[in-house]
Amino acid sequence: MAQASTHTRTAGIQTFAAAPKARRERRLNWWRIVIYLFLGIFLISSIGPLVFTLISSFKTMRDVLAFPPSLLPNPWVWSNYTEVLSNPFFLRWILNALIYAGGATVLNVFFSAMAGYALSRLHFPGKELIFTMTLGVMMIPAAITLIPKFLVVNTLHLNNTFFALILPVMAQPFSVFIMVQFMKTLPKELEESAKIDGASYWRTFYQVILPLVKPALTVVAILTFQGAWNDFQWPLVALGTQDMYTLPLGLFFFKSAHYTQYNLLLAGSMFNIIPILILFFIFQRYFMGGALGSSVKG
Repeated sequence: MAQASTHTRTAGIQTFAAAPKARRERRLNWWRIVIYLFLGIFLISSIGPLVFTLISSFKTMRDVLAFPPSLLPNPWVWSNYTEVLSNPFFLRWILNALIYAGGATVLNVFFSAMAGYALSRLHFPGKELIFTMTLGVMMIPAAITLIPKFLVVNTLHLNNTFFALILPVMAQPFSVFIMVQFMKTLPKELEESAKIDGASYWRTFYQVILPLVKPALTVVAILTFQGAWNDFQWPLVALGTQDMYTLPLGLFFFKSAHYTQYNLLLAGSMFNIIPILILFFIFQRYFMGGALGSSVKG
C-alpha cells in the first residue's frame, strides 16, 4: 500500500510539473505560427511584384490590362522582348550601363580597399580626423553635391562622357567605412610577420591583407555595381545625347515613347532587374559574410 501511495504521489508530481511545460510549448507553437505568418506576408510582398512583372512581360497588351488579372500568360509571347531590342539605342544603353557600373565598381573597390588599409592598419598624423571627415561626408545628402559635381565636370569639359559618370564615384565614403571596419578585425600579427620577412606596405597590402578581405570586397563590389547600374539622377545631369544614356535613363525616355504599351515597359524593366539578381545570387555567400564581418568592430 505504501509503495502504491508513493507511486501515486510521484505520478501526480510529474503530471503537475509537465502541465506548465505543455502550456509553454503550446505558447511557443503559437508564436512560431505568428512569426511564419509574418515571414510569409513579407515574402509575398517582396517577391510577388518581381514575379508578377517577370510573368507579365510575356503577356500581350490585352492580358496585361485584363481584370481580374491572370497569373500565367495565355499565350506566352516573346515579341515584347524582340520589339524592345529593336530600338536602335537599347543595346547601346545596356553597354553604357555596363561600362559605367563596371568602371565604377573596379575603381571604387581598389581605392576603397587602399583607403581602408591606410585608415585601419597604418599610423600617421591626422588619421582619425580623415576618418571622421569620411563619416561626415556620408551624412551629406546626394542632392546637395549634385550641382558642385556638375560644375567640376563642366569645368574639366567632361560632360557627356564616361569619365563624368565614373570619376565622382570611384572612391565612395561608405565603401571606405566598410573596408575599415572589416580590416580592423584582422590580427596585427599578420603585418608584423610580413614586416619581419621584409615586405613593404604595398606588398603586405596586396599579398596579405587583400586575400583576407574578399567578403568585404564583394560587398563593396555588389553595392557599387547596383548603385551605378540603377543610377538615374547623375546620368540625367551629366549626359546629353541618347547614344550616351545608361539603361535607367534610356528606360525613362523609352517609357515616354511607349507610355501606354505596358507589356513593352515590363519587358524593358526586366533588363534592369535581372543582372542585379544574378550578381547577388552568385556572390550571396560572400555578401552576407562581408556584411556581418564589417559590423563586428566599431
